[in-house]
Amino acid sequence: MSDKTNFPAISRQVTELVLAGSTDHAEDAFSETAEQFGDLAVVTVLDSLAPEVASMHLSAFDGGKLSLATLLISPQAWAESLAFFAATWGEDVIEDEPEMLGESLFAHIHGVIFASDEPERRAALIHYALSTDWGTTAFAVLFSTATAEIIELANDIYSRGVQSSGSTTSDHDVIPLALEIARTDSDAWDRVLFELFPGWQAGEKQLHALSEDQDDDVKIADEDYAIARTTKELLLRLRKQVPSKSVRTPQKGRRPSLGEDIFK
Repeated sequence: MSDKTNFPAISRQVTELVLAGSTDHAEDAFSETAEQFGDLAVVTVLDSLAPEVASMHLSAFDGGKLSLATLLISPQAWAESLAFFAATWGEDVIEDEPEMLGESLFAHIHGVIFASDEPERRAALIHYALSTDWGTTAFAVLFSTATAEIIELANDIYSRGVQSSGSTTSDHDVIPLALEIARTDSDAWDRVLFELFPGWQAGEKQLHALSEDQDDDVKIADEDYAIARTTKELLLRLRKQVPSKSVRTPQKGRRPSLGEDIFK
């Protein structure tokens, strides 16, 4: 049986390493924990980390550089960590390079969800993330990078049903993720569509993509259309949703832990 009294010390060690920018060493600590106590010990340690610390660690990895933390973090802990993903973004970077930030966010989300071949884990990751406002906005950012393809897919799902849909004229990387959401959690699919198309009314309004550089004066004003938010708009919304404090409720009388309010 693993000695759980060691886990708080491991959590403090990982937190100190992450805050110092030593994510590779933090990853080594996870590996050593897994070898000594098993994978469930790593899950326990990850669950004990402040979500902003978990976010800092996970953001250092993506689909091309998976980590043990990426593979083992619980769906709930991952959903909480997503709240802080945009914490280091400045509005000037969002203004100048929204595509770069969108690609970084896609690499992270796609890497976590598709790191597992287990449908149950994928479904849980999607459910927990899209049960939050920030998670819904984060996924909408990804959809906004391929609005025309998402419109095509959404119309196909609406007319044929989600299980019969999936064929689009595009092979954009976001389509498999969109399909995974639609097929595992229909409520989550609707929430992220509403975040991307705030004026959407299924069966009543047509979805319409708006170019990032389209002038406000020439935007379509027809009430029959639901206009998509741009990537830039959604990134700004996501940045404003970063909590000033940890999303977890602190225990009464508990001393602040290392890493709290690091983005305040």
